[in-house]
Amino acid sequence: MTTAYDRVSYPSAVFPQTHPDRLAVLAMLAGLSPPDPATARILEVGGGDCLNLMSIAAVYPECVAHGFDLSEVAVARGQEIADGAGLDNVRIVVEDICNARERYRAGTFDYVLVHGVYAWVPPHVREAILELIAHVLSDNGIAFVSYNAMPGGHIRLILRQLLLNYVADVEDPEHKLAMARSVLESYSKPEDDDDDLVVTMRKQAESMLERPDAVLFHDELGACFHPQSLADVLGDARRHGLRFLTDAGKNRHLDGFLAEDAEETDDPDGEVELLAMREDSLAMRFFRSTALIRDDQVPDRRIDVSRIAPLYLSTTMQRQEDGSFKHKKDTIELRDEELALALVRAAAAYPQRIAVADLARTPEQLRILLQLFAQWYVNLHPGPAGFVASPGPYPESSPLVRGLISTGVRRLCGLDQSLLNIDQPELRALLMAADGTRSMAEVAAAGHGIPPDEVPDALAGAAQRGLMRR
Repeated sequence: MTTAYDRVSYPSAVFPQTHPDRLAVLAMLAGLSPPDPATARILEVGGGDCLNLMSIAAVYPECVAHGFDLSEVAVARGQEIADGAGLDNVRIVVEDICNARERYRAGTFDYVLVHGVYAWVPPHVREAILELIAHVLSDNGIAFVSYNAMPGGHIRLILRQLLLNYVADVEDPEHKLAMARSVLESYSKPEDDDDDLVVTMRKQAESMLERPDAVLFHDELGACFHPQSLADVLGDARRHGLRFLTDAGKNRHLDGFLAEDAEETDDPDGEVELLAMREDSLAMRFFRSTALIRDDQVPDRRIDVSRIAPLYLSTTMQRQEDGSFKHKKDTIELRDEELALALVRAAAAYPQRIAVADLARTPEQLRILLQLFAQWYVNLHPGPAGFVASPGPYPESSPLVRGLISTGVRRLCGLDQSLLNIDQPELRALLMAADGTRSMAEVAAAGHGIPPDEVPDALAGAAQRGLMRR
């Protein structure tokens, strides 16, 4: 069956919020014992070419990674990358969500990832997703389900209807996209008598114009678009024996937990859900990344900050001359100089990870790190990195990087899930030559065009960008 995703391919991407490392940490914060991501069984549902799944499997060669999608084109592309990478622990197949339950035995997977699907399918498919999760999730496993959320989804629904009024009868994808972009460009221009709601709508239209054509085509102009409220998602999940853990998205990690000074309650689950839904209304929430667990797993809704002490930390925060830290566009002020210096050390070691116990000594410092994690300024991990800080005597680049290069992809995915463009043919050839079977001297002489005496430094630079496994 040819799908819309066969006609217009959805862009390959990775999604850090889905990483089992992150989901495991969220479970550990709740006092649970999640499966070790390094040896976990992972299922990605509707993952397109499943580049996201492969980015996890490349770091953890002992994990078992399955992915499926309805698009034959996307699956073929993903399998080509996996074959080129030699990722023997990855299998990607064509499958319909509604039939997938029959393929897998009960309790087969420790992590189930469903990103960017739930709000773009009809009700019976959403039901099938939850049935699949309830069937395949292991006893202490974690499921990730993301979706466009309410009430912010109302705004996207209004704009979607505006576009469909113009393009509903247009069949050709290029013509449909051109017309939609023309409508958005016209609508996004402000007028003097705009009220507050129209200003908001125009800003959203302007934001939609920044999306790639394929994303606009599927996300806004697709056959189905049903934003979900957190209440509806959790209500449906409960019918399938699933419980809310927390949210895996930016600034939402603590949604499943009560504040330290919160009053005692007989229904902590109901309390955190109510608080999260109130916050959704106040913030006009557009998107959610909900982590679910089995109903018999009972999370501790009050975080003991000592639970992060055994973890590892990585960060790209950079300290400025005035002592503040920058992370992308944000500025962070830290009054604890000892902790600030520790974070400088952690940033210098990136993409490697440093034990939290080597960075923070007091409960207050642990509490600060927890808040930084909740806001995505630092990452917390269950264990050390599965990649090296510097290349070894038989240097091995990421198998996924080699798979992407072998298929001609320009944008590469590092073992830290970073995306970077590498256009230099010499560097691409060097990364292909560093396959773990050659010594450093043999790699240097492999005819890639980089002077042999510069190869160690080039591979050291690749390691610092998360591209080397050994």
